[in-house]
Amino acid sequence: MSTYTHFAKQPDVLKHLVLCEALRNETPQVYVETNSACAIYQMAHTPEQQYGIYHFLENANEDTALKNSIYHKLESTEMAKGHYLGSPALAMNVLGNQAQRFVFFDLEKSALDNVAFYTKQIGLDVSVEVHNTDSLEGTMQLLPSLPRSSFIHIDPYEIDKKGDSGYTYLDVLIKATQLGMKCLLWYGFMTEDSKESLDKYITSSLKKEGIKSYTCVELTMNSIRKDSILCNPGILGSGILATNLSQESQNMILDYGNKLVNIYKNAKYKEYDGSLSIQHNINL
Repeated sequence: MSTYTHFAKQPDVLKHLVLCEALRNETPQVYVETNSACAIYQMAHTPEQQYGIYHFLENANEDTALKNSIYHKLESTEMAKGHYLGSPALAMNVLGNQAQRFVFFDLEKSALDNVAFYTKQIGLDVSVEVHNTDSLEGTMQLLPSLPRSSFIHIDPYEIDKKGDSGYTYLDVLIKATQLGMKCLLWYGFMTEDSKESLDKYITSSLKKEGIKSYTCVELTMNSIRKDSILCNPGILGSGILATNLSQESQNMILDYGNKLVNIYKNAKYKEYDGSLSIQHNINL
């Protein structure tokens, strides 16, 4: 069994909602995911999941776009069976046979076994590759061989920590962006200090590498504190950094971020304020 327990929490809602719509808009022939985790999970009705996917499904009817989103359609169907679809399953369901190749990296073999099992269930196993190895080194080695139309989903949580290869996950985004590929990077933070540090790291790194066009949207729980952790719903804040996406996808990321803020305006995580704030940095 996989040890992953982060699924279906509030930051997953942002990440997966945006991922599904971006893939629909961009229709890549090759999809690469650096930190796949599992394709499908058994739900457990934890307070963190209640604040995450359950709150989303219960309140998405307030907004037509959210209710009609691919993410809502896929997850509401699967949640009725007691399951949650992770990003590998969402990507495969959105792209289907129109994609020629899916590449999933993860250090946990059990997670990749889960992905492989799911791909056989939906009949896509011929086009799916799983790599039980360090995704920093593996992805950087893979990038030069991929077509420019590839979509790279970078989902590590920590984007500023160097691996054994000497690369960070932001380095992966930078290289893929410079090669002309479509990139979506998700990251998390637990304090305002951490958020500020990551924001500076992102903007300075992109500027240094000459990347001027990007979209960055962050959703932060209003219970976040400067340098301490008041509560832990999984992650107190997360961001989406996108490069080389169409204008439609860039607009969608900000639009869906605002829509999530709206449906979480009266939310609670246990006894804590579960409302969200949004911050965006769009350079075109």
